[in-house]
Amino acid sequence: MAGLLGAYSAFLTRRPLVGGMASSAVLFATGDVVAQQLIEKKGSKHDFVRTARIVVWGGGIFAPAVTVWFRTLERLPIRSKWPATFARVGLDQFVFAPFVLTGFFHAMTLMEGKTLADARAKWQEAFAPTLKANWMLFIPFQTLNMFIPLQYRLLAINAVNIPWNAFLSLQNAKPKQVEKAEKDLEA
Repeated sequence: MAGLLGAYSAFLTRRPLVGGMASSAVLFATGDVVAQQLIEKKGSKHDFVRTARIVVWGGGIFAPAVTVWFRTLERLPIRSKWPATFARVGLDQFVFAPFVLTGFFHAMTLMEGKTLADARAKWQEAFAPTLKANWMLFIPFQTLNMFIPLQYRLLAINAVNIPWNAFLSLQNAKPKQVEKAEKDLEA
Protein backbone atom coordinates (compact mmCIF):
# COMPACT_ATOMS: atom_id res chain seq x y z
CA MET A 1 0.00 0.00 0.00
CA ALA A 2 2.85 2.38 0.83
CA GLY A 3 4.35 1.75 -2.60
CA LEU A 4 1.07 2.61 -4.30
CA LEU A 5 0.69 5.81 -2.27
CA GLY A 6 4.29 6.74 -3.04
CA ALA A 7 3.77 6.19 -6.77
CA TYR A 8 0.56 8.22 -6.68
CA SER A 9 2.31 11.00 -4.75
CA ALA A 10 5.15 11.08 -7.28
CA PHE A 11 2.63 11.15 -10.14
CA LEU A 12 0.75 14.06 -8.52
CA THR A 13 4.00 15.95 -8.11
CA ARG A 14 5.00 15.35 -11.77
CA ARG A 15 1.55 15.69 -13.34
CA PRO A 16 -0.78 17.46 -10.88
CA LEU A 17 -3.41 18.29 -13.48
CA VAL A 18 -3.65 14.82 -15.06
CA GLY A 19 -3.49 13.10 -11.66
CA GLY A 20 -6.22 15.34 -10.28
CA MET A 21 -8.39 14.81 -13.34
CA ALA A 22 -8.06 11.02 -13.12
CA SER A 23 -8.74 10.80 -9.39
CA SER A 24 -11.64 13.25 -9.67
CA ALA A 25 -13.22 11.28 -12.50
CA VAL A 26 -13.04 8.06 -10.49
CA LEU A 27 -14.32 9.63 -7.27
CA PHE A 28 -17.13 11.58 -8.95
CA ALA A 29 -18.23 8.33 -10.60
CA THR A 30 -18.09 6.64 -7.20
CA GLY A 31 -20.33 9.33 -5.71
CA ASP A 32 -22.88 8.90 -8.48
CA VAL A 33 -22.83 5.10 -8.14
CA VAL A 34 -23.39 5.49 -4.38
CA ALA A 35 -26.33 7.80 -5.12
CA GLN A 36 -27.89 5.51 -7.70
CA GLN A 37 -27.24 2.15 -6.06
CA LEU A 38 -27.23 2.72 -2.31
CA ILE A 39 -29.67 5.63 -2.03
CA GLU A 40 -31.93 5.41 -5.09
CA LYS A 41 -31.57 1.59 -5.23
CA LYS A 42 -31.63 1.50 -9.04
CA GLY A 43 -29.97 -1.90 -9.32
CA SER A 44 -29.83 -3.02 -12.95
CA LYS A 45 -31.53 0.23 -14.03
CA HIS A 46 -28.37 2.19 -13.30
CA ASP A 47 -28.19 5.31 -15.49
CA PHE A 48 -24.70 5.00 -16.99
CA VAL A 49 -25.14 8.16 -19.05
CA ARG A 50 -25.80 10.10 -15.85
CA THR A 51 -22.60 8.62 -14.39
CA ALA A 52 -20.71 9.57 -17.56
CA ARG A 53 -21.96 13.16 -17.32
CA ILE A 54 -20.75 13.52 -13.74
CA VAL A 55 -17.39 11.98 -14.73
CA VAL A 56 -17.04 14.59 -17.50
CA TRP A 57 -17.88 17.32 -15.00
CA GLY A 58 -15.60 15.99 -12.24
CA GLY A 59 -12.60 14.95 -14.29
CA GLY A 60 -12.82 17.36 -17.21
CA ILE A 61 -14.12 20.58 -15.67
CA PHE A 62 -13.98 20.52 -11.86
CA ALA A 63 -10.49 19.04 -11.41
CA PRO A 64 -8.65 21.45 -13.76
CA ALA A 65 -10.49 24.43 -12.28
CA VAL A 66 -9.75 23.38 -8.69
CA THR A 67 -6.11 22.61 -9.48
CA VAL A 68 -5.60 26.14 -10.82
CA TRP A 69 -7.69 27.62 -8.00
CA PHE A 70 -5.67 25.94 -5.24
CA ARG A 71 -2.43 27.16 -6.83
CA THR A 72 -3.88 30.67 -6.97
CA LEU A 73 -4.94 30.55 -3.31
CA GLU A 74 -1.49 29.29 -2.33
CA ARG A 75 0.03 32.47 -3.79
CA LEU A 76 -1.94 34.83 -1.54
CA PRO A 77 0.64 37.16 -0.02
CA ILE A 78 -0.29 36.48 3.60
CA ARG A 79 2.57 35.10 5.69
CA SER A 80 0.78 34.24 8.93
CA LYS A 81 -0.73 30.72 8.79
CA TRP A 82 -4.15 31.30 10.39
CA PRO A 83 -5.00 34.58 8.62
CA ALA A 84 -3.89 32.99 5.34
CA THR A 85 -6.07 29.95 6.04
CA PHE A 86 -9.13 32.06 6.82
CA ALA A 87 -8.57 34.20 3.72
CA ARG A 88 -8.20 31.11 1.52
CA VAL A 89 -11.27 29.40 2.96
CA GLY A 90 -13.28 32.62 2.68
CA LEU A 91 -12.34 33.07 -0.96
CA ASP A 92 -12.86 29.38 -1.67
CA GLN A 93 -16.31 29.20 -0.14
CA PHE A 94 -17.76 32.65 -0.82
CA VAL A 95 -16.27 33.26 -4.28
CA PHE A 96 -15.28 29.95 -5.85
CA ALA A 97 -17.94 27.57 -4.46
CA PRO A 98 -20.89 29.60 -5.84
CA PHE A 99 -19.13 29.71 -9.21
CA VAL A 100 -18.51 25.93 -9.17
CA LEU A 101 -22.08 25.08 -8.17
CA THR A 102 -23.44 27.40 -10.85
CA GLY A 103 -21.20 25.68 -13.37
CA PHE A 104 -22.26 22.25 -12.12
CA PHE A 105 -25.99 22.80 -12.49
CA HIS A 106 -25.60 24.50 -15.87
CA ALA A 107 -23.15 21.93 -17.27
CA MET A 108 -25.14 18.93 -16.09
CA THR A 109 -28.41 20.33 -17.48
CA LEU A 110 -26.82 21.20 -20.82
CA MET A 111 -25.16 17.76 -21.04
CA GLU A 112 -28.64 16.28 -20.59
CA GLY A 113 -29.56 17.98 -23.87
CA LYS A 114 -31.71 20.63 -22.24
CA THR A 115 -31.73 24.36 -22.92
CA LEU A 116 -30.01 27.23 -21.17
CA ALA A 117 -33.45 28.27 -19.86
CA ASP A 118 -33.77 24.79 -18.30
CA ALA A 119 -30.32 25.23 -16.76
CA ARG A 120 -31.34 28.57 -15.26
CA ALA A 121 -34.51 27.01 -13.85
CA LYS A 122 -32.49 24.14 -12.35
CA TRP A 123 -30.06 26.65 -10.83
CA GLN A 124 -32.89 28.71 -9.31
CA GLU A 125 -34.40 25.60 -7.75
CA ALA A 126 -31.28 23.89 -6.46
CA PHE A 127 -28.54 26.49 -5.98
CA ALA A 128 -29.40 28.04 -2.59
CA PRO A 129 -30.04 24.81 -0.65
CA THR A 130 -27.02 23.16 -2.26
CA LEU A 131 -24.76 26.12 -1.44
CA LYS A 132 -25.93 26.08 2.19
CA ALA A 133 -25.17 22.35 2.42
CA ASN A 134 -21.80 23.01 0.77
CA TRP A 135 -20.93 25.60 3.40
CA MET A 136 -21.92 23.28 6.25
CA LEU A 137 -19.52 20.61 4.97
CA PHE A 138 -16.74 22.47 3.24
CA ILE A 139 -16.06 25.51 5.43
CA PRO A 140 -14.82 23.28 8.28
CA PHE A 141 -13.21 20.80 5.90
CA GLN A 142 -11.41 23.42 3.83
CA THR A 143 -10.08 25.01 7.01
CA LEU A 144 -8.31 21.71 7.71
CA ASN A 145 -7.49 21.09 4.05
CA MET A 146 -5.46 24.30 3.77
CA PHE A 147 -2.89 22.67 6.08
CA ILE A 148 -2.51 19.67 3.75
CA PRO A 149 0.35 19.92 1.21
CA LEU A 150 -0.87 21.53 -2.02
CA GLN A 151 -0.46 18.43 -4.21
CA TYR A 152 -2.82 16.43 -1.93
CA ARG A 153 -5.60 19.00 -1.50
CA LEU A 154 -7.63 17.91 -4.51
CA LEU A 155 -7.32 14.28 -3.41
CA ALA A 156 -8.52 15.24 0.09
CA ILE A 157 -11.44 17.14 -1.43
CA ASN A 158 -12.26 14.18 -3.65
CA ALA A 159 -12.33 11.81 -0.67
CA VAL A 160 -14.90 14.05 1.02
CA ASN A 161 -16.58 14.44 -2.35
CA ILE A 162 -17.79 10.83 -2.48
CA PRO A 163 -20.74 11.55 -0.17
CA TRP A 164 -20.92 15.13 -1.47
CA ASN A 165 -21.07 13.93 -5.08
CA ALA A 166 -23.81 11.49 -4.13
CA PHE A 167 -25.70 14.48 -2.72
CA LEU A 168 -25.01 16.56 -5.87
CA SER A 169 -26.10 13.72 -8.10
CA LEU A 170 -29.35 13.44 -6.15
CA GLN A 171 -29.87 17.22 -6.23
CA ASN A 172 -29.38 17.23 -9.98
CA ALA A 173 -31.65 14.18 -10.50
CA LYS A 174 -34.54 15.43 -8.32
CA PRO A 175 -36.66 17.10 -10.99
CA LYS A 176 -36.16 14.14 -13.35
CA GLN A 177 -37.84 11.90 -10.78
CA VAL A 178 -40.76 14.34 -10.59
CA GLU A 179 -40.92 14.53 -14.41
CA LYS A 180 -40.90 10.72 -14.63
CA ALA A 181 -43.68 10.44 -12.05
CA GLU A 182 -45.76 13.00 -13.96
CA LYS A 183 -45.24 11.10 -17.24
CA ASP A 184 -46.19 7.83 -15.53
CA LEU A 185 -49.42 9.44 -14.28
CA GLU A 186 -50.26 10.69 -17.78
CA ALA A 187 -49.75 7.24 -19.30
